[in-house]
Amino acid sequence: SSIQFEQVHQHIPWAHLFDLLRSNNDDDVERLLCAIIEHFINNLSIEQIMASLYPLLNTGLDNQVALSQRGKLLCLKAFEKLTRCSTAECFFIIQNVFQHAHINALLHLFLDSDQQVLWLKSKEILQQMIHAISRIEDQEIFQTYLRNEYFHESNREILLSTNKQNEIVKLRLYEYLIDLCLIEPRIYRHIAEEQHLLDSFLYDCTHSDNDILYLMNCLELLTSLTQKPHTLAYLQNKTDVMEHYLHLLLSTNDGNTYYDLVKPGFIKFFGCYLRNYLVLIETNTINNQQNQLLERFLPMLFDILLQSDSTPYIVIGLDTIGFIGKTSNGKECILANAKFGDFIEKLVQMIRSSQSDMRIRAFGCLADLFHIPQNMNSSSNAPSSTEQIYRLCNRVFSILTIIVQIAKQPFVDLRLAAYRCLFELTRSPWALYAMNAEPGFIEFLLNRSTERDKEGKEAKFSIIQSICQNVEEAKSAIGNPNYLKLRRYINEGVFYVEPEANVAFDGSNE
Repeated sequence: SSIQFEQVHQHIPWAHLFDLLRSNNDDDVERLLCAIIEHFINNLSIEQIMASLYPLLNTGLDNQVALSQRGKLLCLKAFEKLTRCSTAECFFIIQNVFQHAHINALLHLFLDSDQQVLWLKSKEILQQMIHAISRIEDQEIFQTYLRNEYFHESNREILLSTNKQNEIVKLRLYEYLIDLCLIEPRIYRHIAEEQHLLDSFLYDCTHSDNDILYLMNCLELLTSLTQKPHTLAYLQNKTDVMEHYLHLLLSTNDGNTYYDLVKPGFIKFFGCYLRNYLVLIETNTINNQQNQLLERFLPMLFDILLQSDSTPYIVIGLDTIGFIGKTSNGKECILANAKFGDFIEKLVQMIRSSQSDMRIRAFGCLADLFHIPQNMNSSSNAPSSTEQIYRLCNRVFSILTIIVQIAKQPFVDLRLAAYRCLFELTRSPWALYAMNAEPGFIEFLLNRSTERDKEGKEAKFSIIQSICQNVEEAKSAIGNPNYLKLRRYINEGVFYVEPEANVAFDGSNE
Protein backbone atom coordinates (compact mmCIF):
# COMPACT_ATOMS: atom_id res chain seq x y z
CA SER A 1 0.00 0.00 0.00
CA SER A 2 1.00 3.66 -0.30
CA ILE A 3 1.43 3.89 3.49
CA GLN A 4 3.93 1.02 3.46
CA PHE A 5 5.91 2.68 0.67
CA GLU A 6 5.98 5.93 2.66
CA GLN A 7 7.35 4.10 5.71
CA VAL A 8 9.95 2.10 3.81
CA HIS A 9 11.34 4.81 1.51
CA GLN A 10 12.99 6.67 4.42
CA HIS A 11 15.26 3.70 5.11
CA ILE A 12 16.39 3.03 1.53
CA PRO A 13 19.93 4.14 0.60
CA TRP A 14 18.79 5.96 -2.53
CA ALA A 15 22.23 7.37 -3.32
CA HIS A 16 23.69 3.85 -3.49
CA LEU A 17 20.82 2.70 -5.72
CA PHE A 18 21.44 5.56 -8.14
CA ASP A 19 25.20 4.88 -8.18
CA LEU A 20 24.50 1.24 -8.94
CA LEU A 21 22.09 2.24 -11.70
CA ARG A 22 24.79 4.37 -13.32
CA SER A 23 27.69 1.93 -12.98
CA ASN A 24 25.95 -1.41 -13.43
CA ASN A 25 26.47 -3.40 -16.65
CA ASP A 26 24.22 -6.33 -15.84
CA ASP A 27 20.89 -6.06 -17.68
CA ASP A 28 18.98 -8.18 -15.14
CA VAL A 29 20.23 -6.06 -12.23
CA GLU A 30 19.32 -2.87 -14.07
CA ARG A 31 15.85 -4.18 -14.86
CA LEU A 32 15.29 -5.06 -11.18
CA LEU A 33 16.57 -1.67 -9.96
CA CYS A 34 14.31 0.21 -12.37
CA ALA A 35 11.30 -1.88 -11.38
CA ILE A 36 11.90 -1.17 -7.67
CA ILE A 37 12.38 2.58 -8.15
CA GLU A 38 9.36 2.81 -10.47
CA HIS A 39 7.14 1.20 -7.82
CA PHE A 40 8.20 3.92 -5.40
CA ILE A 41 7.62 6.66 -7.99
CA ASN A 42 4.08 5.40 -8.52
CA ASN A 43 3.26 5.25 -4.80
CA LEU A 44 5.13 8.14 -3.17
CA SER A 45 3.82 11.67 -2.90
CA ILE A 46 5.35 14.49 -4.90
CA GLU A 47 7.06 15.85 -1.79
CA GLN A 48 8.61 12.44 -1.03
CA ILE A 49 9.80 12.03 -4.62
CA MET A 50 11.47 15.43 -4.41
CA ALA A 51 13.23 14.42 -1.20
CA SER A 52 14.33 10.91 -2.17
CA LEU A 53 14.84 11.02 -5.93
CA TYR A 54 16.33 14.48 -6.35
CA PRO A 55 19.80 13.16 -7.37
CA LEU A 56 18.16 11.11 -10.12
CA LEU A 57 16.02 14.04 -11.25
CA ASN A 58 18.91 16.47 -11.14
CA THR A 59 21.42 14.55 -13.25
CA GLY A 60 19.58 11.52 -14.65
CA LEU A 61 19.11 13.01 -18.13
CA ASP A 62 22.60 14.49 -18.35
CA ASN A 63 24.55 12.97 -21.25
CA GLN A 64 27.68 12.82 -19.09
CA VAL A 65 25.93 10.46 -16.67
CA ALA A 66 25.30 8.05 -19.55
CA LEU A 67 22.25 6.29 -18.18
CA SER A 68 20.78 3.58 -20.39
CA GLN A 69 17.48 4.05 -22.20
CA ARG A 70 15.72 2.19 -19.39
CA GLY A 71 17.32 4.47 -16.79
CA LYS A 72 16.38 7.62 -18.70
CA LEU A 73 12.81 6.41 -19.03
CA LEU A 74 12.74 5.91 -15.28
CA CYS A 75 13.90 9.48 -14.76
CA LEU A 76 11.25 10.72 -17.20
CA LYS A 77 8.54 8.89 -15.25
CA ALA A 78 9.63 10.70 -12.11
CA PHE A 79 9.42 14.04 -13.94
CA GLU A 80 6.01 13.05 -15.27
CA LYS A 81 4.75 12.40 -11.73
CA LEU A 82 5.91 15.88 -10.69
CA THR A 83 3.99 17.54 -13.52
CA ARG A 84 0.77 16.32 -11.89
CA CYS A 85 1.37 18.65 -8.97
CA SER A 86 -1.23 20.92 -7.43
CA THR A 87 -0.99 24.69 -7.82
CA ALA A 88 0.43 25.00 -4.29
CA GLU A 89 3.08 22.32 -4.96
CA CYS A 90 3.95 23.96 -8.26
CA PHE A 91 5.65 26.93 -6.57
CA PHE A 92 7.98 24.59 -4.68
CA ILE A 93 8.75 22.45 -7.72
CA ILE A 94 9.68 25.32 -10.05
CA GLN A 95 12.17 26.51 -7.45
CA ASN A 96 13.91 23.13 -7.30
CA VAL A 97 13.28 20.89 -10.31
CA PHE A 98 11.68 22.65 -13.27
CA GLN A 99 14.84 24.73 -13.65
CA HIS A 100 16.51 25.73 -16.91
CA ALA A 101 19.14 22.98 -16.60
CA HIS A 102 16.47 20.27 -16.31
CA ILE A 103 14.52 21.72 -19.22
CA ASN A 104 17.75 21.92 -21.21
CA ALA A 105 18.35 18.21 -20.65
CA LEU A 106 14.76 17.42 -21.68
CA LEU A 107 15.10 19.53 -24.83
CA HIS A 108 18.31 17.75 -25.82
CA LEU A 109 16.64 14.39 -25.30
CA PHE A 110 13.60 15.56 -27.27
CA LEU A 111 15.58 16.85 -30.26
CA ASP A 112 18.67 14.65 -30.27
CA SER A 113 17.36 11.21 -29.36
CA ASP A 114 16.67 8.75 -32.17
CA GLN A 115 14.68 6.60 -29.74
CA GLN A 116 11.02 7.46 -30.33
CA VAL A 117 9.94 6.39 -26.86
CA LEU A 118 12.43 8.85 -25.31
CA TRP A 119 11.75 11.92 -27.44
CA LEU A 120 7.98 11.45 -27.30
CA LYS A 121 8.03 11.15 -23.51
CA SER A 122 10.35 14.18 -23.25
CA LYS A 123 7.98 16.25 -25.39
CA GLU A 124 5.01 15.16 -23.31
CA ILE A 125 6.74 16.17 -20.07
CA LEU A 126 7.85 19.53 -21.47
CA GLN A 127 4.23 20.26 -22.40
CA GLN A 128 2.88 19.02 -19.08
CA MET A 129 5.34 21.31 -17.29
CA ILE A 130 3.89 24.32 -19.10
CA HIS A 131 0.35 23.18 -18.34
CA ALA A 132 1.26 22.94 -14.65
CA ILE A 133 2.98 26.33 -14.60
CA SER A 134 0.12 28.00 -16.50
CA ARG A 135 -2.10 27.49 -13.43
CA ILE A 136 -0.08 30.20 -11.67
CA GLU A 137 -2.20 33.35 -11.90
CA ASP A 138 0.49 35.75 -10.70
CA GLN A 139 1.65 37.35 -13.95
CA GLU A 140 5.04 38.42 -12.66
CA ILE A 141 5.96 34.96 -11.33
CA PHE A 142 4.71 33.30 -14.50
CA GLN A 143 6.53 35.63 -16.89
CA THR A 144 9.73 35.51 -14.83
CA TYR A 145 9.68 31.72 -14.91
CA LEU A 146 9.18 31.62 -18.67
CA ARG A 147 11.95 34.13 -19.29
CA ASN A 148 14.54 32.90 -16.78
CA GLU A 149 13.92 29.16 -16.69
CA TYR A 150 11.78 27.56 -19.38
CA PHE A 151 13.06 29.82 -22.18
CA HIS A 152 16.44 30.51 -20.62
CA GLU A 153 19.06 31.75 -23.07
CA SER A 154 20.68 28.32 -23.33
CA ASN A 155 17.29 26.73 -24.04
CA ARG A 156 16.41 29.43 -26.54
CA GLU A 157 19.61 28.67 -28.43
CA ILE A 158 18.50 25.05 -28.77
CA LEU A 159 15.08 26.11 -30.05
CA LEU A 160 16.62 28.50 -32.57
CA SER A 161 19.07 25.93 -33.91
CA THR A 162 16.53 24.42 -36.32
CA ASN A 163 18.57 25.33 -39.40
CA LYS A 164 21.19 22.84 -38.25
CA GLN A 165 18.60 20.06 -37.92
CA ASN A 166 17.18 17.72 -40.52
CA GLU A 167 13.59 18.17 -41.65
CA ILE A 168 12.19 15.45 -39.39
CA VAL A 169 13.61 17.11 -36.27
CA LYS A 170 12.52 20.54 -37.53
CA LEU A 171 8.92 19.39 -37.81
CA ARG A 172 9.17 17.77 -34.39
CA LEU A 173 10.28 21.09 -32.90
CA TYR A 174 7.70 23.17 -34.80
CA GLU A 175 4.88 20.90 -33.63
CA TYR A 176 6.06 21.23 -30.03
CA LEU A 177 6.20 25.05 -30.19
CA ILE A 178 2.77 25.28 -31.82
CA ASP A 179 1.27 22.96 -29.21
CA LEU A 180 2.65 25.28 -26.51
CA CYS A 181 1.17 28.34 -28.25
CA LEU A 182 -2.27 26.72 -28.23
CA ILE A 183 -2.25 26.24 -24.44
CA GLU A 184 -2.97 29.88 -23.58
CA PRO A 185 -2.32 33.46 -24.81
CA ARG A 186 0.46 34.25 -22.31
CA ILE A 187 2.59 31.38 -23.56
CA TYR A 188 1.84 32.23 -27.19
CA ARG A 189 2.91 35.86 -26.69
CA HIS A 190 6.17 34.78 -25.11
CA ILE A 191 6.98 32.30 -27.88
CA ALA A 192 5.80 34.21 -30.95
CA GLU A 193 6.01 37.89 -30.03
CA GLU A 194 8.80 38.12 -27.46
CA GLN A 195 11.13 35.27 -28.40
CA HIS A 196 10.15 35.07 -32.13
CA LEU A 197 10.50 31.31 -32.04
CA LEU A 198 7.95 30.76 -34.83
CA ASP A 199 9.74 32.96 -37.38
CA SER A 200 11.76 30.06 -38.75
CA PHE A 201 8.61 27.97 -39.13
CA LEU A 202 6.80 30.70 -41.08
CA TYR A 203 9.85 31.13 -43.29
CA ASP A 204 9.80 27.42 -44.09
CA CYS A 205 6.07 27.63 -44.85
CA THR A 206 6.72 30.07 -47.69
CA HIS A 207 10.10 28.77 -48.92
CA SER A 208 9.51 25.03 -49.25
CA ASP A 209 7.44 24.94 -52.44
CA ASN A 210 9.69 22.40 -54.14
CA ASP A 211 9.63 19.94 -51.25
CA ILE A 212 6.00 18.84 -51.43
CA LEU A 213 6.10 16.40 -48.51
CA TYR A 214 7.71 18.96 -46.19
CA LEU A 215 5.22 21.63 -47.35
CA MET A 216 2.29 19.29 -46.60
CA ASN A 217 3.58 18.80 -43.06
CA CYS A 218 4.04 22.55 -42.57
CA LEU A 219 0.49 23.13 -43.82
CA GLU A 220 -0.87 20.64 -41.30
CA LEU A 221 0.91 22.46 -38.46
CA LEU A 222 -0.19 25.86 -39.75
CA THR A 223 -3.80 24.64 -39.85
CA SER A 224 -3.62 23.77 -36.15
CA LEU A 225 -2.87 27.47 -35.42
CA THR A 226 -6.43 28.31 -36.54
CA GLN A 227 -7.89 26.56 -33.47
CA LYS A 228 -7.58 29.36 -30.88
CA PRO A 229 -8.51 33.07 -31.07
CA HIS A 230 -5.03 34.32 -30.15
CA THR A 231 -3.22 32.13 -32.71
CA LEU A 232 -5.84 32.89 -35.37
CA ALA A 233 -5.22 36.61 -34.84
CA TYR A 234 -1.51 35.89 -35.26
CA LEU A 235 -2.19 34.30 -38.66
CA GLN A 236 -4.38 37.24 -39.68
CA ASN A 237 -1.32 39.47 -39.52
CA LYS A 238 0.80 37.08 -41.61
CA THR A 239 -0.61 38.28 -44.93
CA ASP A 240 2.50 37.12 -46.81
CA VAL A 241 1.73 33.51 -45.86
CA MET A 242 -1.94 33.85 -46.88
CA GLU A 243 -1.09 35.46 -50.20
CA HIS A 244 1.57 32.87 -50.94
CA TYR A 245 -0.78 29.95 -50.34
CA LEU A 246 -3.62 31.54 -52.32
CA HIS A 247 -1.22 31.94 -55.22
CA LEU A 248 -0.16 28.30 -54.96
CA LEU A 249 -3.79 27.17 -54.81
CA LEU A 250 -4.59 29.09 -58.02
CA SER A 251 -1.49 28.03 -59.93
CA THR A 252 -1.22 24.82 -61.95
CA ASN A 253 2.56 24.31 -61.71
CA ASP A 254 2.69 21.81 -64.57
CA GLY A 255 6.40 21.31 -63.98
CA ASN A 256 5.72 19.42 -60.73
CA THR A 257 3.52 16.36 -61.22
CA TYR A 258 3.16 15.91 -57.44
CA TYR A 259 1.87 19.43 -56.88
CA ASP A 260 -1.81 18.43 -56.86
CA LEU A 261 -1.10 16.39 -53.72
CA VAL A 262 -0.72 19.52 -51.62
CA LYS A 263 -3.74 21.46 -52.89
CA PRO A 264 -6.25 19.63 -50.64
CA GLY A 265 -4.06 20.79 -47.75
CA PHE A 266 -4.43 24.41 -48.89
CA ILE A 267 -8.22 24.01 -49.07
CA LYS A 268 -8.32 22.51 -45.57
CA PHE A 269 -6.13 25.30 -44.18
CA PHE A 270 -8.22 28.15 -45.60
CA GLY A 271 -11.45 26.35 -44.67
CA CYS A 272 -10.38 25.96 -41.03
CA TYR A 273 -9.12 29.53 -40.91
CA LEU A 274 -12.35 31.02 -42.28
CA ARG A 275 -14.67 28.81 -40.24
CA ASN A 276 -12.97 29.68 -36.95
CA TYR A 277 -12.74 33.34 -37.98
CA LEU A 278 -16.53 33.39 -38.52
CA VAL A 279 -17.11 31.76 -35.13
CA LEU A 280 -15.06 34.52 -33.48
CA ILE A 281 -17.23 37.15 -35.17
CA GLU A 282 -20.37 35.40 -33.87
CA THR A 283 -19.03 35.43 -30.32
CA ASN A 284 -17.75 39.03 -30.64
CA THR A 285 -14.24 37.82 -29.83
CA ILE A 286 -12.81 39.94 -32.63
CA ASN A 287 -14.04 43.26 -33.97
CA ASN A 288 -12.55 43.25 -37.46
CA GLN A 289 -15.28 41.81 -39.66
CA GLN A 290 -13.61 42.70 -42.97
CA ASN A 291 -11.83 39.72 -44.41
CA GLN A 292 -10.99 39.74 -48.11
CA LEU A 293 -10.04 36.08 -47.89
CA LEU A 294 -13.76 35.19 -47.76
CA GLU A 295 -14.41 37.01 -51.03
CA ARG A 296 -11.44 35.36 -52.74
CA PHE A 297 -11.46 31.82 -51.38
CA LEU A 298 -15.16 30.86 -51.52
CA PRO A 299 -15.61 31.50 -55.29
CA MET A 300 -12.41 29.55 -55.88
CA LEU A 301 -13.71 26.68 -53.76
CA PHE A 302 -17.04 26.58 -55.62
CA ASP A 303 -15.17 26.55 -58.95
CA ILE A 304 -13.15 23.56 -57.78
CA LEU A 305 -16.31 21.69 -56.74
CA LEU A 306 -18.24 22.57 -59.90
CA GLN A 307 -15.47 21.95 -62.43
CA SER A 308 -13.17 19.32 -60.94
CA ASP A 309 -13.59 15.58 -61.38
CA SER A 310 -10.80 14.82 -58.93
CA THR A 311 -12.16 12.81 -55.99
CA PRO A 312 -9.66 14.20 -53.41
CA TYR A 313 -10.62 17.78 -54.36
CA ILE A 314 -14.35 17.05 -54.18
CA VAL A 315 -14.03 15.25 -50.84
CA ILE A 316 -12.05 18.01 -49.12
CA GLY A 317 -14.21 20.65 -50.85
CA LEU A 318 -17.45 19.14 -49.52
CA ASP A 319 -15.99 18.83 -46.03
CA THR A 320 -14.83 22.45 -46.17
CA ILE A 321 -18.18 23.86 -47.35
CA GLY A 322 -19.90 21.90 -44.59
CA PHE A 323 -17.34 23.02 -42.00
CA ILE A 324 -17.83 26.70 -42.90
CA GLY A 325 -21.60 26.40 -43.43
CA LYS A 326 -22.16 24.85 -40.03
CA THR A 327 -21.75 28.31 -38.48
CA SER A 328 -24.45 30.99 -38.68
CA ASN A 329 -22.17 33.53 -40.35
CA GLY A 330 -20.83 30.83 -42.64
CA LYS A 331 -24.33 30.14 -43.99
CA GLU A 332 -24.80 33.83 -44.76
CA CYS A 333 -21.44 34.05 -46.53
CA ILE A 334 -21.97 31.05 -48.78
CA LEU A 335 -25.57 32.09 -49.57
CA ALA A 336 -24.25 35.47 -50.69
CA ASN A 337 -22.04 33.78 -53.29
CA ALA A 338 -23.53 33.67 -56.78
CA LYS A 339 -22.24 30.15 -57.41
CA PHE A 340 -23.82 28.57 -54.35
CA GLY A 341 -27.07 27.74 -56.15
CA ASP A 342 -25.18 25.79 -58.82
CA PHE A 343 -23.23 24.00 -56.11
CA ILE A 344 -26.43 22.96 -54.30
CA GLU A 345 -27.82 21.49 -57.52
CA LYS A 346 -24.66 19.44 -57.96
CA LEU A 347 -24.75 18.42 -54.28
CA VAL A 348 -28.32 17.10 -54.61
CA GLN A 349 -27.38 15.29 -57.82
CA MET A 350 -24.46 13.64 -55.99
CA ILE A 351 -26.79 12.51 -53.21
CA ARG A 352 -29.13 10.98 -55.80
CA SER A 353 -26.72 9.16 -58.09
CA SER A 354 -23.05 9.14 -57.03
CA GLN A 355 -21.10 6.21 -55.60
CA SER A 356 -22.03 5.32 -52.02
CA ASP A 357 -18.94 6.85 -50.38
CA MET A 358 -19.42 10.13 -52.25
CA ARG A 359 -23.14 10.18 -51.43
CA ILE A 360 -22.27 9.85 -47.74
CA ARG A 361 -19.83 12.78 -48.04
CA ALA A 362 -22.47 14.86 -49.80
CA PHE A 363 -25.01 13.99 -47.10
CA GLY A 364 -22.50 15.10 -44.46
CA CYS A 365 -22.06 18.45 -46.20
CA LEU A 366 -25.83 18.96 -46.47
CA ALA A 367 -26.36 18.02 -42.82
CA ASP A 368 -23.79 20.64 -41.80
CA LEU A 369 -25.57 23.25 -43.93
CA PHE A 370 -28.87 22.36 -42.21
CA HIS A 371 -27.29 22.53 -38.75
CA ILE A 372 -28.73 25.00 -36.22
CA PRO A 373 -26.49 25.70 -33.19
CA GLN A 374 -28.21 24.81 -29.90
CA ASN A 375 -26.85 27.89 -28.11
CA MET A 376 -27.95 30.17 -30.95
CA ASN A 377 -28.64 33.83 -30.19
CA SER A 378 -32.21 35.01 -30.67
CA SER A 379 -30.93 37.51 -33.25
CA SER A 380 -29.22 34.81 -35.33
CA ASN A 381 -30.22 34.44 -38.97
CA ALA A 382 -29.39 30.72 -38.97
CA PRO A 383 -33.04 29.48 -39.21
CA SER A 384 -33.84 31.72 -42.19
CA SER A 385 -30.50 30.87 -43.84
CA THR A 386 -31.18 27.17 -43.40
CA GLU A 387 -34.64 27.58 -44.95
CA GLN A 388 -33.08 29.36 -47.95
CA ILE A 389 -30.67 26.45 -48.41
CA TYR A 390 -33.58 23.99 -48.20
CA ARG A 391 -35.50 25.90 -50.88
CA LEU A 392 -32.46 25.90 -53.15
CA CYS A 393 -32.29 22.12 -52.75
CA ASN A 394 -35.91 21.89 -53.91
CA ARG A 395 -35.40 23.83 -57.15
CA VAL A 396 -34.86 20.64 -59.16
CA PHE A 397 -35.84 17.75 -56.87
CA SER A 398 -37.80 17.42 -53.63
CA ILE A 399 -34.89 16.98 -51.24
CA LEU A 400 -37.00 15.61 -48.38
CA THR A 401 -38.43 12.90 -50.65
CA ILE A 402 -34.90 11.94 -51.72
CA ILE A 403 -33.67 11.77 -48.13
CA VAL A 404 -36.59 9.58 -47.04
CA GLN A 405 -36.14 7.26 -50.03
CA ILE A 406 -32.47 6.76 -49.18
CA ALA A 407 -33.36 6.25 -45.49
CA LYS A 408 -35.37 3.21 -46.63
CA GLN A 409 -32.50 1.60 -48.55
CA PRO A 410 -30.79 -1.57 -47.23
CA PHE A 411 -27.33 0.03 -46.82
CA VAL A 412 -26.84 1.09 -43.21
CA ASP A 413 -24.13 3.72 -43.88
CA LEU A 414 -26.38 5.50 -46.36
CA ARG A 415 -29.34 5.29 -44.01
CA LEU A 416 -27.33 6.79 -41.15
CA ALA A 417 -26.20 9.66 -43.40
CA ALA A 418 -29.83 10.31 -44.38
CA TYR A 419 -30.96 10.13 -40.73
CA ARG A 420 -28.36 12.74 -39.80
CA CYS A 421 -29.83 15.16 -42.35
CA LEU A 422 -33.32 14.55 -40.99
CA PHE A 423 -32.10 15.09 -37.43
CA GLU A 424 -30.55 18.46 -38.32
CA LEU A 425 -33.77 19.51 -40.05
CA THR A 426 -35.86 18.75 -36.95
CA ARG A 427 -34.22 21.69 -35.15
CA SER A 428 -35.94 24.16 -37.51
CA PRO A 429 -39.67 24.79 -36.87
CA TRP A 430 -40.39 25.39 -40.56
CA ALA A 431 -38.88 21.97 -41.37
CA LEU A 432 -41.40 20.22 -39.09
CA TYR A 433 -44.22 21.55 -41.27
CA ALA A 434 -42.41 20.28 -44.37
CA MET A 435 -41.97 16.86 -42.77
CA ASN A 436 -45.65 16.67 -41.85
CA ALA A 437 -46.59 17.58 -45.44
CA GLU A 438 -44.32 14.86 -46.88
CA PRO A 439 -46.58 11.88 -47.74
CA GLY A 440 -45.90 8.90 -45.50
CA PHE A 441 -43.11 10.55 -43.52
CA ILE A 442 -44.69 10.33 -40.05
CA GLU A 443 -45.77 6.75 -40.77
CA PHE A 444 -42.20 5.91 -41.80
CA LEU A 445 -40.86 7.27 -38.50
CA LEU A 446 -43.40 5.31 -36.47
CA ASN A 447 -42.85 2.04 -38.34
CA ARG A 448 -40.23 0.16 -36.30
CA SER A 449 -39.98 -2.64 -38.87
CA THR A 450 -38.18 -0.33 -41.34
CA GLU A 451 -35.02 -0.40 -39.22
CA ARG A 452 -33.18 -3.53 -38.09
CA ASP A 453 -29.71 -2.23 -37.17
CA LYS A 454 -28.86 -0.91 -33.70
CA GLU A 455 -27.27 2.31 -35.04
CA GLY A 456 -30.27 2.95 -37.27
CA LYS A 457 -32.76 2.39 -34.44
CA GLU A 458 -30.84 4.87 -32.27
CA ALA A 459 -30.63 7.44 -35.09
CA LYS A 460 -34.36 7.22 -35.82
CA PHE A 461 -35.14 7.49 -32.10
CA SER A 462 -33.02 10.67 -31.82
CA ILE A 463 -34.99 12.20 -34.72
CA ILE A 464 -38.29 11.56 -32.94
CA GLN A 465 -36.90 12.90 -29.66
CA SER A 466 -35.76 16.07 -31.41
CA ILE A 467 -39.18 16.59 -33.02
CA CYS A 468 -40.90 16.31 -29.63
CA GLN A 469 -38.38 18.45 -27.75
CA ASN A 470 -40.43 21.64 -28.14
CA VAL A 471 -43.97 20.52 -27.35
CA GLU A 472 -45.89 23.54 -28.68
CA GLU A 473 -43.90 23.74 -31.93
CA ALA A 474 -44.32 20.01 -32.51
CA LYS A 475 -48.10 20.04 -31.89
CA SER A 476 -48.53 23.05 -34.14
CA ALA A 477 -46.51 21.52 -36.99
CA ILE A 478 -47.57 17.86 -36.99
CA GLY A 479 -50.85 17.98 -35.06
CA ASN A 480 -51.72 16.64 -31.64
CA PRO A 481 -52.57 13.04 -32.75
CA ASN A 482 -49.20 12.59 -34.47
CA TYR A 483 -47.42 14.21 -31.54
CA LEU A 484 -49.02 11.71 -29.13
CA LYS A 485 -47.96 8.80 -31.36
CA LEU A 486 -44.37 10.05 -31.37
CA ARG A 487 -44.45 10.50 -27.58
CA ARG A 488 -45.64 6.92 -27.21
CA TYR A 489 -42.74 5.80 -29.44
CA ILE A 490 -40.32 7.60 -27.10
CA ASN A 491 -41.91 6.13 -23.97
CA GLU A 492 -41.61 2.63 -25.41
CA GLY A 493 -37.87 3.12 -25.89
CA VAL A 494 -35.35 2.61 -28.67
CA PHE A 495 -35.53 -1.16 -28.98
CA TYR A 496 -39.20 -1.82 -28.25
CA VAL A 497 -40.61 -4.86 -30.08
CA GLU A 498 -44.30 -5.13 -30.87
CA PRO A 499 -45.78 -8.24 -29.18
CA GLU A 500 -47.09 -10.84 -31.60
CA ALA A 501 -50.43 -12.52 -30.91
CA ASN A 502 -50.36 -16.31 -31.41
CA VAL A 503 -53.57 -18.33 -31.54
CA ALA A 504 -53.32 -22.01 -30.63
CA PHE A 505 -55.81 -24.56 -32.05
CA ASP A 506 -56.68 -27.84 -30.35
CA GLY A 507 -55.00 -30.72 -32.07
CA SER A 508 -52.64 -28.51 -34.08
CA ASN A 509 -49.60 -30.37 -32.74
CA GLU A 510 -51.01 -33.85 -33.25
